[in-house]
Amino acid sequence: MNVRLQTILLFALVSWIWGSTWLAIRLGLQGVPPLTAAALRMAASGTILVCIGLLRREPWPRTRLYATHVLIQGAILFCFQYALIYWAEQTVPSGLAAVLFATLPIFTAVNAALIFRMEHLSPVNVAGLAVGFIGVVVIYSSEVIHAGHAPPLGVAALLFAVIGPSFATVFAKRFAHGISPLATVAPSQLIGGAILGMLALTLEHGRSVHFTPISAGALAYLIVFGSCIVFLAYFTLLKRMPVTRLSVLTYITPVIAVLLGMSVAHEALAATTLPGALLVLIGVWLVNRPHFKAPAPELRQPDKRL
Repeated sequence: MNVRLQTILLFALVSWIWGSTWLAIRLGLQGVPPLTAAALRMAASGTILVCIGLLRREPWPRTRLYATHVLIQGAILFCFQYALIYWAEQTVPSGLAAVLFATLPIFTAVNAALIFRMEHLSPVNVAGLAVGFIGVVVIYSSEVIHAGHAPPLGVAALLFAVIGPSFATVFAKRFAHGISPLATVAPSQLIGGAILGMLALTLEHGRSVHFTPISAGALAYLIVFGSCIVFLAYFTLLKRMPVTRLSVLTYITPVIAVLLGMSVAHEALAATTLPGALLVLIGVWLVNRPHFKAPAPELRQPDKRL
């Protein structure tokens, strides 16, 4: 198989997996409390990736910066983010969750420009932030106030969940130069899984755990495909494709998630939600527009950890 065809197939694989993990998360919650489900996923995938790293003789830095970096990724990216997503998807349709999470590049741009001072927002970028915010307001009004498809707390949890990966991504870009993706994600997932496990033991103590064939299959899919294979495939693509082209995934994955949610889980979205989703995607496109000061497009990648 030539490299071009292999790259196309990998891109299609990543698009499908990232678009399908939202439905898999919701299906995996059948009979399993959210924090428990997230903890099992992170602990298992982290263990697998650590074993892959050991087999590949992956170098593990022994510096204070590396330890800080891994702790932040583990606590914020793989714990805080997933705790909120899994909790929210108990009540929020998976397609709607994916659309709301598509605001990730917008939050990342704000972190990069206002907190870490790594980028400058042009008037076009600021307009994108405004358009994206209006899109979220339209979706909230449509799904929460009028249609009642999602509770306010669930939608708020998903929007707060975006803050975690946006901050962690910018931190990694700013301070984690030279650290390989595998050396970052493998131990970080283990840390995230451990913290999620402790939270589950504390907050979900006494709640029954009953795996159905569907929830067990969804968990296995999320571990193998959603946390291991997609990670390796994505970073292979990073070596072969410009990051700006990979940003197209931001627009593809919500569409796949919505279609799967409607066809498999019979989820319903209000008609007025679609214009709101379109506004969000237009806002993301405007935020990603380059300007006179060279941006760091790596910061505006779609979430690759779901």
